Order: sequence, then C-alpha cells, then structure tokens
Amino acid sequence: MKTKNVFLTIFAICLSHCLAHADGLANNSTNKIIKNSGYSMMRGTNGHLFFINPSEFWNGVWKEDANGWRVLLRIDMETNWVSNGKVFYPASTELMLRVQWGSAVRNSGGGYYRTPNGKFAKFELLDAKGNVIPPNPNAGTNLLIEIYNWYQNSAPTMSLGPNQSPPKVLYEKNLPTWVSPASGSFVAKFPKTITTNVYPHQEYTGMIGKIDCVTNWPPPYLAFLKLDQIYSVTNEGDYTLTVQPVLYKQRIGTNILDRVDLPSVTTKVHLVPNVKLNSTRQP
Repeated sequence: MKTKNVFLTIFAICLSHCLAHADGLANNSTNKIIKNSGYSMMRGTNGHLFFINPSEFWNGVWKEDANGWRVLLRIDMETNWVSNGKVFYPASTELMLRVQWGSAVRNSGGGYYRTPNGKFAKFELLDAKGNVIPPNPNAGTNLLIEIYNWYQNSAPTMSLGPNQSPPKVLYEKNLPTWVSPASGSFVAKFPKTITTNVYPHQEYTGMIGKIDCVTNWPPPYLAFLKLDQIYSVTNEGDYTLTVQPVLYKQRIGTNILDRVDLPSVTTKVHLVPNVKLNSTRQP
C-alpha cells in the first residue's frame, strides 16, 4: 500500500508539471517579452502591455534629491529617413537630448507643472577648456509650447477634421519679464511663488504644462531637444552639459504655485561640427 501511495504521489507531481507546461505554451503570447523604445514589456491576461523592469527607465545620467525626485539626461543619435518612392534611405542625423523627471520610490500625484516658459534654472555647455558655448539665437524660444506640441503629435487628445487647424496656444498679455516665451534664452530666474495667469492656455482645454509621474511608467519629458539646432559647434571634442530643471506645484483650491527645485545633472557629450548626412547618395 505504501508503494502504491508513493507511485500515486509521483504521478500527481508529473501531471502537475505537464499541465503547467501546457498552460505556458497556451499563454506563450502573454508571457513573451518584447522591447518598446528600449523598455521590456509583457502582455497581461487582460491583453494590455505593462513594463516589467523599471530600472530600464533610468538608462542615462541621473541624479536624485532627498525627496526622491530624479532628473535624467539621455543623449542619443537619431537618423531621419526619407523615401524616393521605392526605398527609405538616411537623409540626416540629429543628436537628441531628452530631459526627464520622475521617481523610483513615489508617484507624483496631481498639481505639478513645467515652468510657464519651459526654461531651466541652468542649461550650460562647456568645452574642454571650460569655456561656455552659447546657444544659437532664439534656440530657447517657446520651449513649453514646443514640448506640448510634441506630445500632441505623439498622442493627440483630439481629432481634427480635414479643414480644421490645430487649436491655438496663447499667453496672456503683460507677462512678467522673466516669463517671456519669446526670449531665446534657455534659462530664467524663477520666483518662489507664481500664479496660473503666467501660463499659456489652449483654446479648448485650458492651461497647459501639467506633468505627473508614476514609478511603473517611463519618466515624462521636461524637454526633447535637438542639440544640433541649439549649438553651432565648430570644434570636435568632449563637452560638458549641465541641466537643472524647475517645476511648480499648485496649491489645492488656489491659483498659486510654489517652485520645486530639482537636481542639477551633468553629463559628458562628444560633439562634432554640425554636418548633416548628404542625401545625394540615393539607392
């Protein structure tokens, strides 16, 4: 009898493993890991994709403050492709800077906003000798509207008819000098408190600039910039880029926002004179 019980136990274990293996095969599409923009994802039982490795969100140079807020700098080379009607071929390359904000330990909740003009507390490029490389004139114009439009183009919140124009984004008149969205500078001196009146408004949805983060989702962009358009580099070499963003947090039930100072992050970047790939070599 004892031998029979042992046999039955072994049979039950084997059957359990077989059923588990069969279930794994049946759900292979669910368990398969895929890459999306460099992040590992899986499809859940509800059919939705979810991120499985939040540490991948922070591939780049980042710094964290005592409140758990992180600022991430990522610099990547991107190639623009065009078609001659038959095949696609590389037309130009651009060095892209991504400035992102988030946390690995806390969700932001609501009430956070980018600066009213999209500018920074510090945005500085130094050459190997420590000389400051100035940005191109007007390179810092309308930074908040630029990142807003980029998000709208990536994931539009409204559909436009064939004869409709994109909604206008407008600032109030008589803005304080430090706001000046038309200023080409990348930096501004931000007051400790401001009001919602200094923010631009989209004609249908109201004030823009809102931003939030969660730990299980890639950190949102504070800026998405083309370094080749910001700086006119004449000498190849290793440069040092330092960026310090600022946010504002709105007080509940008021039109007042308080400044949130974020970490200053420094990274090295190898730059060459601004030369675009020539598209005369078409396949």
